Formats: sequence, C-alpha cells, structure tokens
Amino acid sequence: MRKKWRHWALCAVLAAGSALGAFLLSDIRFFRILNLKAYDVHFIVRDFLRGRPVISNIVLLTADKKAMDKFPELRDFWNEHYSNVIRAAGQAGAKVIALDLAFGIPIDQYQPGADELLAGAVSTSPVPVVVGYVSELNSNKQSQFIPVNMAAGALGLAAFANLTSDDDDFIRNQELIEAPSANPADPPPAHSVAMRTVEKYIGAEVQFQQGALVLQGHAVPISPERTIAINYAGPPNTVPSVSLADFEAAAKDGNHDQLRKWVDGKIVLVGTDFVDDRFDTPFYTLFSGSKWTMPGVEIHANTIRTLLERRYLLQVPQWVRVLALLVATTLTVLVITSFVASRAVGLLLLEVLAILITTHLLFEWGFILSTSEVLLATTVCLIASVVYRFATEQTRGNLFHRAVSRFVGKQLATSLDESEAAMGLSGKRMEVTILFTDIRGFTAFTEQVSEEQGPEVVVQLLNEYLKMMVDIVVAYRGHVNKFIGDGILAVFSNDDEDATPGDHALRAVRCATRMVTAPSRFQTGAGIHTGPAVVGNVGSADKMEFTVLGDTVNLASRLESLNKEHHTKLLMTDVTESRLGSQVETLHLGQAPVRGKALPIELYTVASLVVKAAVNA
Repeated sequence: MRKKWRHWALCAVLAAGSALGAFLLSDIRFFRILNLKAYDVHFIVRDFLRGRPVISNIVLLTADKKAMDKFPELRDFWNEHYSNVIRAAGQAGAKVIALDLAFGIPIDQYQPGADELLAGAVSTSPVPVVVGYVSELNSNKQSQFIPVNMAAGALGLAAFANLTSDDDDFIRNQELIEAPSANPADPPPAHSVAMRTVEKYIGAEVQFQQGALVLQGHAVPISPERTIAINYAGPPNTVPSVSLADFEAAAKDGNHDQLRKWVDGKIVLVGTDFVDDRFDTPFYTLFSGSKWTMPGVEIHANTIRTLLERRYLLQVPQWVRVLALLVATTLTVLVITSFVASRAVGLLLLEVLAILITTHLLFEWGFILSTSEVLLATTVCLIASVVYRFATEQTRGNLFHRAVSRFVGKQLATSLDESEAAMGLSGKRMEVTILFTDIRGFTAFTEQVSEEQGPEVVVQLLNEYLKMMVDIVVAYRGHVNKFIGDGILAVFSNDDEDATPGDHALRAVRCATRMVTAPSRFQTGAGIHTGPAVVGNVGSADKMEFTVLGDTVNLASRLESLNKEHHTKLLMTDVTESRLGSQVETLHLGQAPVRGKALPIELYTVASLVVKAAVNA
C-alpha cells in the first residue's frame, strides 16, 4: 500500500511539474513565438473548414499596380486622384471614408494647390473622412501644417495608422487608443484609424474609463497595452476591393450606378497595395510569397469588422489555462505508467487529437487556449513519465507480476511485488483455511471425450471450467495455490487483500458454496478445513515453488474425497464450522474416520446444499 501511495505521489509531481514547466517556458521567446504560430494555424484551419465569409459593409479602394500604371504622376503626387475618389465616394452614398495614407511632406511647391485640394475634399465631404497619420512620419512640425492634416485635426478626424506587430513582426493585434496622459491639460489620447472609423460609422464615441473601453454600452476587451486581437475574416483579398484607377474612371465617366454598387452605405477604406505596404498575418505562417501578405488597409478593415461584429478573441482565464495543462499532463502520466507501450501510443494519439480539437473549438467560440503550450506540457510529461517508468524498472516489475500471477494468483503476486524478502527460500506459519475442489467422474469423462472428440476438446473444456472457478476464488479474495489435475487448491488467510481478520473461514465456505452450485457441465465437490499451515517458498535457488504445507492441507483434500460416500457437494470440519458464527446455516452430518487421523472427524455441510440436493432428487 505504501508503494502505491508513493507511486501516485510521484505521478502527481510529474504532472504538476510538467504543467508548471510548460507554463514558465511560454515566457521564453522561442516558445512564445511557437505559441503564436500555433495560434495562426487556427485561422488557416477555420478558413479551410468554413470558407471565407461575405463582407458587405466594407470596401477597399486601393492604390495598386493598376493605378500605378494608369496615373502618370509619382505616388507622392496623387492628391488630385485621392480628392476625386473622396468626392465620388461621398456622393455615391458611402457612410464613412478612411484614408490609410500618411501625408508627411507638403507638395504645393511641386504641384501648386494640391495640398489645399485634398484638404478641401476632406472638409467638404458629405460624409466623415478619417485621415490617418504615422506617428514617426507626422511627428515633425512641417507635417502638422499640411492642410489635410490641419483639417482632419480640426474636425476630430485624425487617427494614427500605425500597426501593432508581435515579436516575429506578424500583425495579430491592433492598438485602438494611445495611452492617456497623466496631465489633465493634455489633449485626449489619439485613436487608431479602425477605432475612429467605427465611431463615425455607428455615430457614437468610445469611452475610455479606468483602463476599459466602452462602445455603445458594450465593453471592448482590450489588453493592458490597449490592443485587441484581430479576428481575421480570411486570407488576403477576403475584403472586397476596387482599384483606385477603376473607381476614378467610373466617376469621370458618370457611372453613378456602378459607384453606388461599390460603396453605398459602406465603410470605404482608401490605402495602398504595394509590396512595401504588405504585412505578415496569421495566413502567412504556413505559406510563402507576397500573395500571402496582407495590405495594411485590409488589416484595418479586419480590425473594423472585429469591432463592429464584436468577434473578439479572448485569452482564456488563467485558471482555465492551468487546469488544461494539469488535465493534459495527468492523462499523460496515467497513460504512460498504467498501460503497455502499444496501447499507450494509441491513447496518447487520442489525447493529442482531443487537444487539437478542443483548442480549435474554443477558438471558434472566441477563446484562445494555446495548443502548443498544452502539447508542450504533454511532451514534457511524456518524457518525464518514460524516464520515471524505466528508472523504477516498471517494465520489469510488470513482467514479473504477470508471470508470477499466472502461477500463484494476482493477489499473491501483488504482495510479492511489495516485498523483496518474499522471493527467497523462506516461509511462515499462519492460520489459513484450505479449500480443495475436484470434478466428479472426470477420469471417465476424459477417456470418453478424448476418443470421440479428441484430447484438445478435453483441455479446452477444462480450461473454461478452471477459469470460472478461479474467478470465483478471486471474487472472495482468496488465491489459487495450484491445480492438481482437475482439482484446485485455494488458500484463504488474513493476509488476503481487504480481508477482515478472522473472516477467511467464512469467505472460503461462501466461495465453495458458489463453486459447487455454479452452472457447469461438471459436478464439483469441495472440502474445507481451517488450521495452521506453513506458507512460503520451497525448492532451491534455481527453482522455487510457492506452496502451503501441513496437515490442514491434507485434511481438506481427504474431506473432499468423502463427498461421494456422504452424497454431498461440500464438507467442512467442525473447526471451520465454528468460525462461521451464525452467518452460514450448516448441517451436522456426524463423525467419519479420516485416513491419517486417530480420531474420527466431525463433518458439516451447508444446509442449503442439502435442501437443493433433496429437491433435485
């Protein structure tokens, strides 16, 4: 028992230690990035299983290669084209326009009136036009006096377009609002392009109170860095887009129906789609090439969709994270220490599959539980459990247990596992109850069946019978010491597992009663006697046998042989009968001489067996 407690205590330490190890390793950069990559895979799997959603309330107007080929000016001098697009989109029914463009250098000296033209388009637009800026680019004083930036600032439509990158330079999160100043006299913190666009689209300002964002009465779950996880709708080009060149051409041609079809009632994001403005997102993790990177303007669109549809991705609470790690490691250590290798491999594969499915379902429901962290905990626990199993010679011990249990029974084999001294040529004297059974007429049966059906049939039938009898003995917490032909020698003692001191006679009688009444093609007789016996190993250092010795064993065997002449199925001595108390109703059969005994022996049987025999007669 002490060994079992020690074993389970060590298993608990392995499970807890592995969970703690995985928890702490997640703070190391390598494993932190590994967790991020595993997080990315959820997006790819979801896209594969569910396909891409239809986005009907956002459209991108992109300054792309087509626009580059069609517009004669350099990209820095496209103010006129941006102005035309803003006016056309506003007149075609766009609800909000956002410029994911940074205007950091005045161009009036090269293109007179261009800066004022763009500022006029923003300030006179029938719909709000959010103007983005990049903190690093727009921090100089010169940029602050560019007309479009001044107009946006005056109208409360300026917003930072900076993207928030992770350790591996992937864009998975987006800062929504800058950190507020501790000085109440300072201006309010700036909002991101996505946040300001959403505010203008729904007609409500976000409230930042005590570190929490509230939008239209609903909390926006932000991190301490004021970011949200972007719930990407799909890979690049999932959000509908129109080339800036095509949109301006439709406006110049007066194709108002097409313009309304593109932008009516929608959020219109104007931005670039060039190689230098494309970023790595979760869909780039398993693929390569520029087509798997996403334009910054589409990243803003995905952030806007996350906010509008409240498709937030939240880290599971810490207690759920810890519980998941402990469940995974506990299952792993139980599998490794409790099953043979072939079965353990199959169970571990099922566990890994369960982890993959569970973490992805949580992702689908908006909760993030790191798949790689749970698998890391499982792997660490797997290695530790294998080392523990071999270090404690678990494999050898199980082999010994299985081999010995075949000969002396599972319970006795377990006791031998826990006592190295029991393996020597040793013994002890103790009180036991011996149960001896035999099959009536088995010799004649053997000869007949061997001739008619073959000896293998005899062996098969005998094995089936012995299995049933052994199961009954084990059920009453005894152990089969040996088979003597068709006979069984079973021992009951106070050393049996879960035994109550002094109950071995009662267990033996109840066991024998069940054995002789069990449905079988054979008739079984039983003899029972209680008394002292020597229990231990006999033989030599090269060959040993665990056995019971003494007159108690001989008397039980001879009692069994008296069943035939007394027309009974079970006989016990007065010693055994005296240990039963009133828990079994017995019948006194009188005295009978027994070979090897000077005085006759008082014989008893179970009364119910006599009644059954009379009824059957």
